[in-house]
Amino acid sequence: MRKLSKTLLSLLLIAAMLASFVVLPAAAEEPAAEQPTEAVQAAETQAADSSFMKIFHLDCGRKYFTKDWILALINEISAAGYTHLQLAIGNDGMRFLLDDMSLTVGDKTYSSEDVAAAIHAGNEKYHDFDVDELTQKEMDEIIARAQEKNIEIIPLVNTPGHMDAILAAATSLTGSDCAYSRSARTIDVTNSTAVAFTQAFVQKYVDYFASKGCKYFNIGADEYANDKYTGGSMGFGNLQLSGKYGYFIKYVNELATMVKSADMKPVAFNDGIEFYGVTSANVGSTLYKFDKDIIVSYWSAGWSGYEPQSAANLVSNGFKVINTTGDFYYVLGKGDNFDAGYSYASNWSNTRVCGTSLNAESVVGATFCVWCDYPGAETEQEIAQKIRLPLRAMAQRMKGESVVLDENKLVSGGFKADGTINTDVDVAEDAATGIKVSAPGVKTVDVTVKTDNLPEVAGAAEVLAWEVTPRDADGNAYTGKGTVTLHIPEAWIGANVYGAVVNEDGSITEGTNLTLDEKNHTITFTVPHFSTVLAVKENKSNTIDLTVGATTTRELDGNRMEGKENPLLDNDIAKVTGEYNHQKTGTTAEKLSRISAGDEFAISDGTNYLCLSGTSLSNTTKSEDATKWTWVNSSNGFLLKAVNDSTTSTKNYYLTYSRNNELSVTDNTTSRWNYTSTDGFYISVSSIFGSSNYHIAYDSGWTATWYSSDTTGHPYKLTDVYTDKTILTITGKSAGTTTLTLGNETYTINVNYKQEQVNAVVGETTTIDVSGTLDTTGLDTTIAEVTIAGNKMTVKGLKEGNTSVRVGDTVYKISVSKGNLDTAPSLKIEFWITNKRVSEGTTYSESATSKSLAAATAHDEQGVLIADQVPSSGVISGENPVVYWKTTRLASDNKQTIGSGVDKTRSGNDFTYIRYWSGNWSYSTDRENWVNFEDGDQIVAYYLQKTTVTKEVETQVVDWGYQKDQWSSLNYLDTKYVLMDYSVKYESGEESPSLFPTNDSLGFHCDVTTSKNGVYYRQIGMTRAVETDNYEVYMITLTPSSDTPTDKLASTAAKNSSYTYGGTEKIVWVDTQEDLDASELGTYTSISGTFTYSIGGEPIVPGVEIYRQQAMKVTYYLRARKTPDSLTVHYIDKKANKEFYSYNIAVEAGTVFNENIGLGNPVNGELNNGTVTNLQGKQQIVSANLSTMPAIGAQYRYSDYTCVKVVRSTATTDEPAGKEVFLYYTFNNSHIFVVDFGVPLKIKATDIGVTVPEGDSYWTEATCTGAVYGETKIATGEGLIYTATKPMLGIETLNVTLATGTGEDDKATHTIYLVPATTVYYEQNVATYSDGWSLNGTAIAADKYQETQKGRTAGCNFGYDPYYKENQLGANGSVMYTTTPGESAQLTFKGTGMELYLRTQNANNTTKPSDEAAQDVTDHSYMLVQVYAGDTTDANSLKRMSFVDVNNLFVESKNGYGYNTPCWTVDGMTYGTYTVVVRYVKGTTYGLAIDGFRVTNTLNPDNATTKDFYAAVGEANMQTAEIRNMVLAQANVNNNAIFGMSAPMYQVGVNEVLDAVFDDKDVISGAAIIASNGTVNTNVTVDKDLVNIGPKNEIYLQQGQAVVMELTGNYASVQVGMRSLTGETVKYQINSEPTKEMNSTVDMYYKVSLAEGKLVIQNVSGGILALTKLKVTSAAAASTDDPGVVPQTTPEAIRYAMALMRGIDVPQFTDVAEDAWYHDYVYDLVYRGVVNGMTATTYEPEGKLTRAQFVKLLACSLADAETLKTYEGKHPFKDSEGHWAETYIAWAKDKGIVEGVSATEFDPEAPITREQMATIFGRYALKQGIELPKSDNAAGSFPDADKISEYAREFVELMRIAGILNGYEDGTFRPQGNATRAEAAKLFSLFLSITDKLAK
Repeated sequence: MRKLSKTLLSLLLIAAMLASFVVLPAAAEEPAAEQPTEAVQAAETQAADSSFMKIFHLDCGRKYFTKDWILALINEISAAGYTHLQLAIGNDGMRFLLDDMSLTVGDKTYSSEDVAAAIHAGNEKYHDFDVDELTQKEMDEIIARAQEKNIEIIPLVNTPGHMDAILAAATSLTGSDCAYSRSARTIDVTNSTAVAFTQAFVQKYVDYFASKGCKYFNIGADEYANDKYTGGSMGFGNLQLSGKYGYFIKYVNELATMVKSADMKPVAFNDGIEFYGVTSANVGSTLYKFDKDIIVSYWSAGWSGYEPQSAANLVSNGFKVINTTGDFYYVLGKGDNFDAGYSYASNWSNTRVCGTSLNAESVVGATFCVWCDYPGAETEQEIAQKIRLPLRAMAQRMKGESVVLDENKLVSGGFKADGTINTDVDVAEDAATGIKVSAPGVKTVDVTVKTDNLPEVAGAAEVLAWEVTPRDADGNAYTGKGTVTLHIPEAWIGANVYGAVVNEDGSITEGTNLTLDEKNHTITFTVPHFSTVLAVKENKSNTIDLTVGATTTRELDGNRMEGKENPLLDNDIAKVTGEYNHQKTGTTAEKLSRISAGDEFAISDGTNYLCLSGTSLSNTTKSEDATKWTWVNSSNGFLLKAVNDSTTSTKNYYLTYSRNNELSVTDNTTSRWNYTSTDGFYISVSSIFGSSNYHIAYDSGWTATWYSSDTTGHPYKLTDVYTDKTILTITGKSAGTTTLTLGNETYTINVNYKQEQVNAVVGETTTIDVSGTLDTTGLDTTIAEVTIAGNKMTVKGLKEGNTSVRVGDTVYKISVSKGNLDTAPSLKIEFWITNKRVSEGTTYSESATSKSLAAATAHDEQGVLIADQVPSSGVISGENPVVYWKTTRLASDNKQTIGSGVDKTRSGNDFTYIRYWSGNWSYSTDRENWVNFEDGDQIVAYYLQKTTVTKEVETQVVDWGYQKDQWSSLNYLDTKYVLMDYSVKYESGEESPSLFPTNDSLGFHCDVTTSKNGVYYRQIGMTRAVETDNYEVYMITLTPSSDTPTDKLASTAAKNSSYTYGGTEKIVWVDTQEDLDASELGTYTSISGTFTYSIGGEPIVPGVEIYRQQAMKVTYYLRARKTPDSLTVHYIDKKANKEFYSYNIAVEAGTVFNENIGLGNPVNGELNNGTVTNLQGKQQIVSANLSTMPAIGAQYRYSDYTCVKVVRSTATTDEPAGKEVFLYYTFNNSHIFVVDFGVPLKIKATDIGVTVPEGDSYWTEATCTGAVYGETKIATGEGLIYTATKPMLGIETLNVTLATGTGEDDKATHTIYLVPATTVYYEQNVATYSDGWSLNGTAIAADKYQETQKGRTAGCNFGYDPYYKENQLGANGSVMYTTTPGESAQLTFKGTGMELYLRTQNANNTTKPSDEAAQDVTDHSYMLVQVYAGDTTDANSLKRMSFVDVNNLFVESKNGYGYNTPCWTVDGMTYGTYTVVVRYVKGTTYGLAIDGFRVTNTLNPDNATTKDFYAAVGEANMQTAEIRNMVLAQANVNNNAIFGMSAPMYQVGVNEVLDAVFDDKDVISGAAIIASNGTVNTNVTVDKDLVNIGPKNEIYLQQGQAVVMELTGNYASVQVGMRSLTGETVKYQINSEPTKEMNSTVDMYYKVSLAEGKLVIQNVSGGILALTKLKVTSAAAASTDDPGVVPQTTPEAIRYAMALMRGIDVPQFTDVAEDAWYHDYVYDLVYRGVVNGMTATTYEPEGKLTRAQFVKLLACSLADAETLKTYEGKHPFKDSEGHWAETYIAWAKDKGIVEGVSATEFDPEAPITREQMATIFGRYALKQGIELPKSDNAAGSFPDADKISEYAREFVELMRIAGILNGYEDGTFRPQGNATRAEAAKLFSLFLSITDKLAK
């Protein structure tokens, strides 16, 4: 914090300069500081009580201070008497970082790493130290030391100014300029981003310091932007002048609240608080005042122009202050009052604040500040040296004492006089144990060794303990903090050793600052107190990491192998061996002061050593290479003899002196040497000049010198140095971790998998060689897809990122990147609306009618939404606006162009997603199935045109017709036209418009040849309704002008006449299923079947088909949205006090309901004065007639109701009177539910229109009475549960009473009718049993119930219920079971029939009925079933009796179960009451297990009421037939023309039927079973089956088998009884519908859809599919023309089934009418797989056939694929080379079928003529030796036979006689006429059928 601004310093300097020129009178001189008076001193004494804060402030934000220096400062200020240390960690710099620096600001989170890096960068920018920030661990230690010294920490994070580092971080992280007026250190308090970031930052530090027990937090808040505003009132003045001071107050208060919320007190500097006397300011309309809980740290009363609020005024305004007077600052690098010493502190007064004396109560503390305005000006040592005495002096003044200092006094752990940290402490030693203690004032120490009851230390290998009590000079025990030195065993060296102390509660605290002295075997550490002191040994932990198969070594000191075996470790993870080495590692040399004869030594000057190499002398600097010499005593002196002669062992070599001062070695003993410790070795040499001493010395070589010097040779004792080493060899064997302990060390061995890098690209594959098994545990399957084949691993990149897999012993690190997409091809997308170009923007431009999509944009495996890549709107020429519709792929031969009438909107492949992946552009509708674009494809974004045909909603269309005012000019609209109208229908029931045509009616040309039953029709493209702010669409319907295709509007209707819509209105789109259920309208299917209705999604009409000269009306059913202006009509059930419907009316503002609105006459009609004019100016009438309102549910529209009251809303504070109207109704509370199963039925309150609030206490009464056939349970606030206990004999009537109070008016009674369905399935519990029966199995959970909507909602068929959908255990999971013959069960029912369901078993040793073992009936179970008329078992009433074998050969032998098997049935009886007795008569092993009963027609089917009720839900005239009987019908001997008596019963002779001509005699009565391979796989004859194949009421389809039949009637629904025999999942298929799964064993009816009357039920895979009955129903009460179940099996049905089973997708061609002459021929070829249409829905029968197309059809019909492959690349004609039909033409030429139009030309693209077609077939017959038969029905000779070409006459005649060619209606053949596709189909079909028969 800059406490003296640059401007102020400048002014002071100028003033000083002026003062040097002006002589002031002595009286004017101001003292350096006012001396405190006695009164002031007394006040200070009072203020300096225990609560008065004596604060030392350290600016550690600008300058980084080390932890150790701050710890020493704490010791120093504690000794001086301070109570608080204020650490300015955030002040310009931010020098303390938390471990977690992550920030969440709004919805954005910044990672800890990013925030820390940004702060660090800001610190370095401000002032870069070697270390810039304290860590959280260091701050934890600082706070702990402070607490130990009774010093409280006050953290200071200065904002919104002085925050250079934080501001830089905020700006870089948020990307927002957070600075105020480009200040480098102040945020803009009006910038919400800057404020949010800063407050989130400060919050982290508030939370941290609060958790550490701090009681105060200084928020700073001084000097706002004073770096930018350097004069006058500076930053605060600017805030006030610009009207932003309120933001500052608001910001400061928010920080104060943050601090207080953490139970701390806020502190702030004074200059910003009430600056210039301003005590409050506004932000918008909110007035802000400073929080009086802020303690003001008052440092400055201001200077010229800068005028903070005075201290006295702040106190007067309610603030407490801390005296922080700036004159007593110590500022680094700046001359101040303390530079001269500490005496200036004497001027301090606690209550004199910046020159103003305050009362003691208002001053809560005082501060001595060290500021670091110039962070690098002084070192820590210099600062300590300068402040050591002033801080003590200031503390004395704060305590009210005079300044009296002992300058030499040192504080333990504080600062020395030179500024270094004082580490000197008192030491005491125990002589017996050698234990030393260092602590303040300690003089002696008592030590007791402890050997018993040693504490347990986790992880310790060994523990030593001593009771240690230090004492001071007076013998008092010292228990505070200190340092202790303990002796440890030598054996502990090498282990992890630490010290600890035992706490009072028995816990252990580890010592700190541990020092280990291995040489002296001691440890020294610091303990927080003294008691029992411990030395703890832990084995040293080492970690060895290596990979599988790798070997590494470790060299250990010492011999670790003593007593150890080798290998040391050998397990599955690693093998470890050890080798001990005792080896010489060097030589030491020690200078000898004296030598004796025989001593050995080296000669050296201390650096160089004399060395003997052979007979030469040399030098070495390595002692280990030196030559050893020995001192040999001879007669005349001493010799120097080489000891380690390496050249010979037989000679003695001596060091010899030569006259030329050279040294050598010789074998003579002439040189006598002397030695002294001062002169070294020398020799005395006599000469004429006298005797001289020559010394052995080194001078660039060893020589003899006549002088002694530092290089003189001396003897050095050589000692070899040896080391003991153990070499560990570790080999990784498999991945894992193991341990090895050697002495004091434990080695953790981690064997890791090998690692290799694999780089992949998104969308591409990379293959590498691998070995081993793939483990994908670590694989992120969203990043890469990994597969292995053999020793190849393939990696496919899915998205950018890193992941890994393991194969064998190797981990492959997979890095997936996008790769380089810059060179990838772009994709062109064109914009069209049918055949017009669309331009992006609002002005048409040809250049904006397409775009190129870059590969990088769509490079995503999931693709991108194509709608996001194209314009959402645009214009066509003429600037008409359009909106985006869909995107389509068009093939190169099917492109959208601007040609007249060219509309490809329905002929391409629509898609939703697009991508560039694996090097290809592709498209998809579901992001799962992707198709690559092909070369030449056109990608078109189609658009819709906006229209105004309706005002309430916007209509967007694909096709655009001509409006009425244009019709008169278009003559073709007289007859070849269709018309289209649009209307809306409001919830109140009005339709607008209702008369047609209107000016918005549309006419379309209808000259197309598309027809249905000979009547032409036109398709109109998609229409989309776009909802508005006022209206939403909930349903769209289509109404034709007539339901009869041939009814036409008058030819002049398009111009002059009005017309009406008399056809049936049908739903084409509906928003929800509920809306569909509420409507009684049927659903739409177009003429061709191309378009049908849909539920949900956008409100669209997918397409409309209109018969020529008819009209079609599109009606939008609207709901007005609720807006502030709209009116609302409410419909209320008065008795239930519940709203059952409401709707809004969109009106102009201010519109209300007429004040006289009320009931009309009749009361259930239109209301009086109920007419309202809506926004469109149309009249809407509020009516009480519910039946006219389309959106109200049928239960209200068709109920017995009366509107009894109309209430108009009164005025409220929010809206005027008449905005709402309420209509109250009374209803007859009766409800009908259908029961088709005997399991529990739960009727919820909502099912009967009652809303039950939460809580059981709401209903004071809830009762149910009247149950006859079952039990009821009802609870308050819950539903009604009905459980059948016996078969229903009629309708069950229940009376339910609900009450909300005690009065009669509070009660509501509901009558509930439970109506039995046409069939009701009961569980076994409804019968009565003799004593020998028991319950077997577990029932379905009690909280499951049957469906309640049957009979109430269309589409819920009788006989199916989700209750049993997943049941695999038969019915509800339990059966009644007996193994005692004679036991019986009895049941009484009413109806026309009943079925008995058993759990069956197989007693035979086979599951094949054809096996010999199937004839064995030894252990079969039999039952006797007797049926009696009435409800008794009177013998005279016995109607029928059956003896039944219940063995089931189709169940797994001996231990399998067939669940819910219909083993006995009776049907077609006269309606009445019957009693059935079931008696177990034979067998004991398998017994009899009854699963359930199904009763038919409980209600009299001939009763008119019954018929009408069932007709309402499409279940009228229910008729059933056993499918088994249908199949048996085709095995009848009367059908012997195709099947023989011994033919298999269950399979039709597929080949015979498939090859048959279409002939009535081939129609089979009943159904047939076929196998997928066309062969018989169950050899069962009719006679054997009737005896041996178990249950007789169902048939079984095994995998690959299907039942096929054809039904001739028209039904409301067709349903099939099906189940899984054993509970194994069965995949089955109905016709060509998607495959479904079934595992339910319960016989239930499933709805099926017929394909032109055909029904194929196919077992695709899984278990056995059991088929029971076929059920048909009617939508109207039965009449004389209602068909029964009349199945037959035609050859076409067999073909259809076989085609499906061969995987042929059988299309339903819209242009091949069922009654067309060519229908059977076309579908014969479809079933054979020869043709599949020109499109998915069209065959184009009138289309022409080219010669190439015809030859291809012929080849595909008559040759197999392998044969055709042999013709690939062959081209017998010039024009067939390279042609797409080249292979087929070559085959036909080779077979002699075609000859070409010449020897070299085939003319493949020419249309084939009728005579050419006949010739080709004739040639084929002749070449193949096929003798075509003569047909009895052959046509006569053709009258135009003379026009047949010569080459063709023979073949035409041949085909005519065979009945294949019949000519036209006029008898002509027309040989040169082009053959149509329909004619070709007939020719192919008849020819193939005949040749098939002949071949057979």
